[in-house]
Amino acid sequence: MPFTPFHFGPGILLGLFLLNKLDFPTFVAANVIIDWRAALVFLGFWQPPRHGWVHTYIGATLMATLLVTVMIYLRPVIDEQLKEMKIVQEITKKSIFLAAFSGAFLHVTIDAFHHPAMQPFMPFNVNPLLGLFSTLELRAALLSCLIFSLPIYVFHMKDWRNISR
Repeated sequence: MPFTPFHFGPGILLGLFLLNKLDFPTFVAANVIIDWRAALVFLGFWQPPRHGWVHTYIGATLMATLLVTVMIYLRPVIDEQLKEMKIVQEITKKSIFLAAFSGAFLHVTIDAFHHPAMQPFMPFNVNPLLGLFSTLELRAALLSCLIFSLPIYVFHMKDWRNISR
């Protein structure tokens, strides 16, 4: 689902609820980074299929590992921007690791419900998640996550010193 807000919904909602466990920017990035190949295919810079190896749990593991490596060094740099957003967290390698892997796996799982060409359990040619939810049900749930994250963020901003600990 490149260029859509659908993956931001669960990323922001769960990221806010789990501020004391998951590194927020890493979790949100992990929910989106899996679509890099799909975005290039969508824009015509890469050959199909849109949901290739990156949209597998093996691919998500590789992408999460790369994201952990980048965020360990990048995270202190973006800390000031997060403070302006009233998101203050203790930066730990564990929270970055948990955020990268849970976010990447969440992305693959969400897409596996929707995209018939995906093989999330590659090398096995099976997708038992496909069709468990209709496109409308899935998109409504993901959009609801985004909508519900707004009042939680507003509450967080009002009482940010207490909720982030």
